[in-house]
Amino acid sequence: MQGELLSPFLLQDLDGDGQQDAAVLYTTAQSSNVCIAFLQKDAAGVWQVRQSIEGLADTVDNVRLAQLQDGAATQLVVGYLAAQGDSYLAVYSYENGTVNAILEQSYEQYLVEDITGGGNEDLILMSTLEDGGVQIELLTVDRDGMFQQVAVMGLSADKFSGCAAVAAGLGADGKRYLVLDGWTGLSGNNLATVLLYFDEESQQMLPAEQISTSELYNASLRNVSTLVSRDLDGDGIVEIPTQPDEAGLLNLSQSRRMDFIVWMDYTSPEPEKSFGLLDEESSCYIELPAEWEGNLMLTDSAEGEEAVELRTVDEGKLVLTMRLVPSSESAAGWTRLGVVASRQMQAKFGPDVVLKDQSYRLSRSLYRLN
Repeated sequence: MQGELLSPFLLQDLDGDGQQDAAVLYTTAQSSNVCIAFLQKDAAGVWQVRQSIEGLADTVDNVRLAQLQDGAATQLVVGYLAAQGDSYLAVYSYENGTVNAILEQSYEQYLVEDITGGGNEDLILMSTLEDGGVQIELLTVDRDGMFQQVAVMGLSADKFSGCAAVAAGLGADGKRYLVLDGWTGLSGNNLATVLLYFDEESQQMLPAEQISTSELYNASLRNVSTLVSRDLDGDGIVEIPTQPDEAGLLNLSQSRRMDFIVWMDYTSPEPEKSFGLLDEESSCYIELPAEWEGNLMLTDSAEGEEAVELRTVDEGKLVLTMRLVPSSESAAGWTRLGVVASRQMQAKFGPDVVLKDQSYRLSRSLYRLN
């Protein structure tokens, strides 16, 4: 089971009455699917089952809580995975001791986020159409507590063959944006990004106005299948990873794929947010001084089998050495970046390196992407 809730026992005030309720996921010989029991405490403080329901498949893939309706009640969102690989999403409300399934639908990716700015969270569903394109549905809860489709948008099958990831966040202009990474390319293993926002006047999801859809597709096209958009620095803005011209570098002696990456916020007039190096093997990103962009090459290092050097292209000057060592290795003379895959990542500047950006901190440069 994945998601923010990993226990089969969920404790939460689901009906908004100020008293804690419980939802328990369980299996039984009488049903081939996972079941959910909803419990409340009686006057003596003993848990009592109020209602049990049968789920949509034999496996629960993810569970989360959401604030989709007006009032203090909390809804339970459950993603199911069937034996044949199909995914189904159910949203349950619990009021006055009664459980209602207010949504049951197949899906590939989903996101719970206040994308319309209405105060409650909305539900965004992604699915693949018969022609191979991607459909995006925006659902909100009406006054009767049931979902209604507010907006639907399709991504062309000649560009996208499925949805890899979806995220939402604020833009530099204060609007709420949806960032969708889709599978693309002949092999279907490349990624490109679509940036959308909710337009209140038309009540539709529209492409961002700061960059055209085709320009963003070309700029965000990347060949690292795990490199999805994310809020890299925790500022509430989802950054889009791009590979500049010097990307795709390979350290041949180590068979270790490393790429230069630039993370972009296309809602900003100054879109470049971060430049650095992606280590695909350890799934981590090391932020580098922006002033180095466009003048770096990657080489082997004499500091060990798992060490690499960054040198300037124009002069071959050593600017940074990085290495992976056992966690017990001394960091004397090095800056400890963090622990990656049970090993310690260390780095040190080359001799006579002087940075123009005095705010850059090597000790804070490591980001784990998994």
